[in-house]
Parts: sequence; structure tokens; C-alpha cells
Amino acid sequence: MGNIPPYDLRGGGDTEADQRAGQKPMRVEGYLTATHHYSGDEWEQYCLLLARRHYGADQVQEVPARHGGDLGIEAFTFCGRAFQCYAPVEPLSTSERYEKQRDKLSTDLRKLSTKQKDLQRLLGGVKINTYIFLVPIFDSAQLVQHASAKSEEVRSKSLPFITDDFKVTVATDASYAKERSEILERATSLIDVIPTPPGEVDSWMAGNSQLAEMALGKLAKLKLSPGSSRTYLEQLVNQFLDSENALARLREKYPDQWEAATGSKVRKERKLVLEYPPGSTNSAADVTTIVRSLKEELARQVPALDDSFIDTMSWGSIADWLMRCPLDFETSESS
Repeated sequence: MGNIPPYDLRGGGDTEADQRAGQKPMRVEGYLTATHHYSGDEWEQYCLLLARRHYGADQVQEVPARHGGDLGIEAFTFCGRAFQCYAPVEPLSTSERYEKQRDKLSTDLRKLSTKQKDLQRLLGGVKINTYIFLVPIFDSAQLVQHASAKSEEVRSKSLPFITDDFKVTVATDASYAKERSEILERATSLIDVIPTPPGEVDSWMAGNSQLAEMALGKLAKLKLSPGSSRTYLEQLVNQFLDSENALARLREKYPDQWEAATGSKVRKERKLVLEYPPGSTNSAADVTTIVRSLKEELARQVPALDDSFIDTMSWGSIADWLMRCPLDFETSESS
């Protein structure tokens, strides 16, 4: 992701993507509620992980599409479940999403008959009783109707590897809530923190000069030299940009974790004046204490986030608070 735009102190607002989709985003504590954004490969790997946890790793056979062609399923279980995972490029309106999902489902179910010889060799003695169409967002009753019609159509073909009670179901990861929680409660690298190039830090500070000057004025109270204050702020802004870009990607792919992370930051910000009243925060050591406290809070509230993400977000929050009003320093007494 490239450089984020100049800082907006107004809080969350409608994005162009939300406007294009004709949807009004919900607001939670000044932030936008996210929708899911996955690439096809990311969604497929996530779905396969859910399936392996639910049915057992030794009961799920992945079906790679690269060698031998796409057979209309991503995986199957030896108990008769077949999986097709599909994530269209968002944002989409409900009708647009339905049309893409409908067309994808129709195309892949057609392969059950057009590629039945390959599928029969693939499945061996396994007969499919349930075809699970896994999507990130499911918000159309018409898709259920389409799946029901397709279920009947597939049954009518009397394919040798399809059971008489075959059905097509549409599902999201909410159907595997326990497995989803197990995956997302493990500390893992959900989102890689991509370092911001130094040139982008300079550009951002130039475009947000008032915020930079406010932070420099606060840092001057620590009795740092002008050069040291500038270097310190540049490093903080670097962490801030790293954090904001990583949070944007987290919002797209793991909105629940994004909301939990940003919610923790908001709660910490609200308590700063209580925990560090004017006159008590007057050294860089106190900044480190605040960072450590926020890291502990994030690790507790969002256990899925790894140390690198938590560390970057915590230091980025310090930069954010210094450039606004939540964090300040008491003027040091002359020695």
C-alpha cells in the first residue's frame, strides 16, 4: 500500500468505495466498520484452514487447480463434502455481489458434469452429498434460491459420484465460528508490517506541517535538541505510517480484529488524562511506559495480532497522540 493521505482529524467518513457501492458505513467509536476484502488465494487458504480444523486435517483433500485444470471444487472430505471458495473483488452492492456469486456457482457446478470423468478419478469411491459454496459476505436470499435450483439440477443428472440427497449450501466463515475463533485467537502474522520508505515520511510531514510542529513543540519540553527532536519525530511518524497502512489492510481482511484493535486504542486514549495527568508525564521514559501499557492491552484484547504489529501500532499511537491533543509533556525545570 502506498503513502496514506494527509491526516484527517475529522474521524471516519464515507469512502469512495462505500459511495460507489451505495452503502452507508456504520460508525463505531469514530471509526468505520469494515467489510471483508480478500484476494481469491487468501480466501481459499483461509477456507481450507477452517475445513481442516472442522473435519480434521487427515479428512480434507485439497484439489490444486494449477496442474490438470480447475474441476470446480477447491477440496473435498472423505465424508462427502465438497468446497468451492469464492471472494469477488469488493466493494460491491448486494445485487452486484449476488450476480457474481450466482455466476460463479453456476459455472463451477456445471463442471460436475462436463468434467465428470476427471472428478470420478479424483474422488475415487467418495460420493458428494453436500457442495459448500464459501463466500466472505452472503446477503441475498436469491442466492439460496439459486443454490436450491442448482441442487435439483445436479441431482437430475444422476452423476455416479453424487448422492441422491445432494444439496448445495451457501456459507460464510460464521458457519465455522469455533474454528474461526481458534484461528484468529492465535498470535500470528495476520498482516505483515511493510516499512514506509523514508521519502514518504518526509512528504507526509511536509503535507501535515501543523501537526508536525505541534508534536515538535511538545518534544521540545523534553529538553532535546532541535535536531534530536526532529529525528525522534521522524521515527515516530514512520511508525505511525507503518501502523496506519497495516491497519488499513487488517480492516480489509480481518474486520473483527481491526475493530478490536482500534477500539483498544480509543479506550487507551480516553484514559490518558486519568493515567497520566498534567505534570506527571515529562520524560521519554514515560512514553515507553505508555507504549508498554498499550501493547499489553492489545495483546489481551486482540490475541491474534503478532508482536510486530502490536509494537508498530503502539508506537504509531504515540505519534498520533502527540500530533493531536491527548498526549503532552510537562515543561522540564531548568537544572
